[in-house]
Amino acid sequence: MKIKVLAGVIVTLAALIIVVLGVFRIMADVQPGRDASAKLGIPYPTVIAHRGASYLAPEETMPAFLLARELGADYIEMDLQRTKDGAIVAFHDDTLERTTNVKEVFPGREKQFINTFNLGELKRLDAGSWFNKAYPDRAHPTFANQKILTLEEVIAVVEGGVNKPGLYLETKSPERSPGIEKLIVEILALRGWIGPNAKKGALIFQSFDAASLAKFKELAPEVPRTYLIDEDMARKESWSELVDRAVAHSGVGPVGYLGFPWNIGKAHKKGLLVHVYTINELAHIRLFSFFGADGLFTDRCDRLLVYQGRTLPAQPADILKKLGY
Repeated sequence: MKIKVLAGVIVTLAALIIVVLGVFRIMADVQPGRDASAKLGIPYPTVIAHRGASYLAPEETMPAFLLARELGADYIEMDLQRTKDGAIVAFHDDTLERTTNVKEVFPGREKQFINTFNLGELKRLDAGSWFNKAYPDRAHPTFANQKILTLEEVIAVVEGGVNKPGLYLETKSPERSPGIEKLIVEILALRGWIGPNAKKGALIFQSFDAASLAKFKELAPEVPRTYLIDEDMARKESWSELVDRAVAHSGVGPVGYLGFPWNIGKAHKKGLLVHVYTINELAHIRLFSFFGADGLFTDRCDRLLVYQGRTLPAQPADILKKLGY
């Protein structure tokens, strides 16, 4: 009798879980996301290599970008900042101390913002050795002394292989670099990424700063734009308010803690695509994919590609070796 009761409870719980999951899927309302991606020429579901293949190589350096390209990521994502002399470089942090040897090369300047350095100074820094120290299991001698890259150098990477990933570009702290959007657009237009012959969907702008996105909309209205949303923003405003602001653009990019199906569904109902960040664990990849995300930012583009059923050309270590790392 007890076994029958237990079996009944298990069946009831299983049925309840199936119903709940079905409700979640309905709430996500996935079709508008597919439609928005197709309209913009964006691969669906989208694999976005966050700072390159940054789990396997130092973030935003040559090996990370090359590896993401060779693995077959749809987009290479990077953060853009302006130097003191007007160059646009790929670098995430406001200061250089976490991922470079700035303390040794420029003692006393390690707390200064990156826009107080000129490009020549930045090129003197080692942007790779920190990775070997932080992740000895993934370390490689050739990662030492990797350089901070300019936007032009990253464009050359994505254009230089058999795979041709798109660019997913974020303005980082744009309020400290007035006019950075115009410089970025000028560089991209000169290289053919913006203009009448540009490939549809090959370029996406993103920012947490709504004013920066508005400038991109003015300068290059044909390029999709993603409004990034973090937890602090969600604490200050409701999800509905944030989505309403994002309607002026193409999509939203919520932190994973906000990637619930009911939030994704609200964005989809407004015609927005949803790219969730930064999702690395397989369980989380499965979860947010089921929740209806149209794409994921990930440090593990190799893992996400395999989950989506795409065939890797080779193992990442073998690709790095072939590339000379």
